[in-house]
Amino acid sequence: MKVRNVGRVGTVLLAAALGASAVAAPAMADPNPATDYRTLAGVGSDTTQDVMNGFGNVITSGGNKVIASWDARGTSPIKTKAANCTFNRPDGSGAGRQVLRASEGENLGGTHGGPGFYQGSNVVGCADFARSSSYGGPTPPSTTGTYTYIPFGVDAVALARNVNGDIPTNISFAQVQRVYKCFDDAIAGNPVTPRLIQAASGTWQFWTGKMGITEAEINLGDYDCLATDTDGNPATPAVPNLPRVQEHDGTVLNGNLNQIVPFSAGQFIAQSNVATIQSATGVSVTDRRGEAALTGMRLPGQAIQQPIVGGVLNTSFPLRRDVYNVVPTADLSVPVIDSTFTGADSAICTATVTVGGSPRSVIELFGFGKRTTGIDLLNAACGATDLKANS
Repeated sequence: MKVRNVGRVGTVLLAAALGASAVAAPAMADPNPATDYRTLAGVGSDTTQDVMNGFGNVITSGGNKVIASWDARGTSPIKTKAANCTFNRPDGSGAGRQVLRASEGENLGGTHGGPGFYQGSNVVGCADFARSSSYGGPTPPSTTGTYTYIPFGVDAVALARNVNGDIPTNISFAQVQRVYKCFDDAIAGNPVTPRLIQAASGTWQFWTGKMGITEAEINLGDYDCLATDTDGNPATPAVPNLPRVQEHDGTVLNGNLNQIVPFSAGQFIAQSNVATIQSATGVSVTDRRGEAALTGMRLPGQAIQQPIVGGVLNTSFPLRRDVYNVVPTADLSVPVIDSTFTGADSAICTATVTVGGSPRSVIELFGFGKRTTGIDLLNAACGATDLKANS
């Protein structure tokens, strides 16, 4: 294992010892008990909350768990460190990255408060990493910045439809884009209503980027079919007047045969493997699929690709993305950060548990793909530290 210069996070972890057998700890999401303050505290993405809970259970040093990860959903506020550090639960990648920035003493402005404040609470020193299912930096992506996006897995974002409806099981990217840009209100003659997920979601940021729309345009009312009702009053225009929904929750489609919503294939797989994950890691994943089914998709001139093939994520799916743990760039040389997150030999990239008598990558058990060879900055190998941004 790598040991580098000591930084401000501390020297608690000099090596990560990985559990390779079933964990007997009770099912949990947030650290349990609530006073189980570990070396590394993280918040953010709904997409990666379950797999980070898995890492939290199996990555240990000297018999002590290293990673404490708080879910995007749950009671609020949360408390991440023994001293102070009580604040509103962040829901989504963007919110998680905001907490990390405030933890570093940045001024988020607006209603957050002054330097080091998140939604009115002083959070300086309260977060060591942020879970993020999207890259929050510039286009083209950068190799310089205050924060480093360290990939650990590959996800695919597919369109979810009601399995009992008539929306086709295979569609083209152009058909989906035209619906989300409000050019069309049907696919193959079947009426369709697009749903929006929470604005702070990394999945939503990724999806709007692919669809060619922006939050600013939505808020200005540029897309009639994406008008939402957030305050109980009719939206303007009031079509379809539906609230945003929590990401990766297919129950929103229950009984709604004509609605569609983006959905993480990694989350869909994990929600399909609840019993195995519970047995192997002690993590309780909530099956929120409901009546949702994922559609196949094709790009122009290409064949249809399915997001999941044989129960495993298809890393060739057209809408794929890396998922990250974001850390301050200045902390990359800190032993606990280095040993846990960075490089192919990091604890996260090498963590395994026993499933059916054989070792299984924790990354893949929770539904994500694992890339060992980098293609470019946005399609990087597990543990790479080249992708950076200032937010």
